[in-house]
Amino acid sequence: MSYLNANQDVEYIREVSDQALDLMSEYNVIPSPPNYQIWYNYAAEEDMSLTKAIDDLIRKKKAFTSEVCANLHEKFFSTNKEHDAVSTAGKGIQKELTRLAKTVGDMNKDTFKYSSALSDSLEDISSIPGGQELKLIITSLLENTSEITTRNTSAQKQLKDSAQTVQKLQAALEAVRQESLTDMLTNIGNRKYFEESLQKAIADDLKTDDNLCLVIGDIDHFKKFNDSWGHHVGDQVLKAVAHSIKTRVGDTGMPARYGGEEFVIIIPDTTLEKAQEISENVRQSIAQRSMKRKSTGESIGKITCSFGIAQYRPGEHRTHFLERADAALYKSKSMGRNRVTLEEDVPQNVVKMAAG
Repeated sequence: MSYLNANQDVEYIREVSDQALDLMSEYNVIPSPPNYQIWYNYAAEEDMSLTKAIDDLIRKKKAFTSEVCANLHEKFFSTNKEHDAVSTAGKGIQKELTRLAKTVGDMNKDTFKYSSALSDSLEDISSIPGGQELKLIITSLLENTSEITTRNTSAQKQLKDSAQTVQKLQAALEAVRQESLTDMLTNIGNRKYFEESLQKAIADDLKTDDNLCLVIGDIDHFKKFNDSWGHHVGDQVLKAVAHSIKTRVGDTGMPARYGGEEFVIIIPDTTLEKAQEISENVRQSIAQRSMKRKSTGESIGKITCSFGIAQYRPGEHRTHFLERADAALYKSKSMGRNRVTLEEDVPQNVVKMAAG
């Protein structure tokens, strides 16, 4: 909540705050301001990535040490506010410079018309009594008008040059922003990209009432690849899976690496059945790949992925949307892996357990 507009807001904040403090006490978390920020947001369920990260740590019985908490705060609260502020200011400056350049241009047009009218008048005043004196005055006015036009033209050019410079800076900022939304290893969207894209997709879905599906995929037995072959091979596997997802999904959806060996795909305007078809194509593409160790050419075995799919329910919190897709993924894991499961095939009270 960004402001308080009623007593219920105060009650809500108090309730969430108490819940956060209780959770911190339950998991022996040092009550520092950064840790309070983490657990308040967790209790409020405002950030589904944070919720899932903490739920995973709890499920795995991990201790919330100072290092773990510091990593959580760094991941979820090191924002790009400075970048956003600079980007917004830059857009405003560019718009204003463009407007000023147009204003000066319009002034030049008016000045030119005025100068032309004065020039025309010079031809008509010679026969008028005292016309010679008027002619000298008009000639002086023309000279002054010419100087004004020259200065205006120079100012307009400078404004246009400045606007172009700001535009280039904006492009550079946008490039940095795109880089911040890209997973450097797999070259697809990262978790931040996923969060922003899902928020926008839900907003669009509420406006259009189209179907919106979410797919969560997980590489089967990924830990064994790392343990047996090392992290370099693990990275190779992640890249291969990301490539299969990206090529098979195409423009239909928005793929991202959620973290570790987990991938997510947002698919707007798509039914569960169509999302299942897309996910099956991805699954088969991955399973058919022949992976070898780059350094030796040695086969590293078969790679498979499990998938879970959920369809957005209007009005629900995005965290619950993610949880239902996650539950379908764990159903795929529990059923033997290397399969796609729809949320409708998952019991309502399913207990989500990571199969590892």
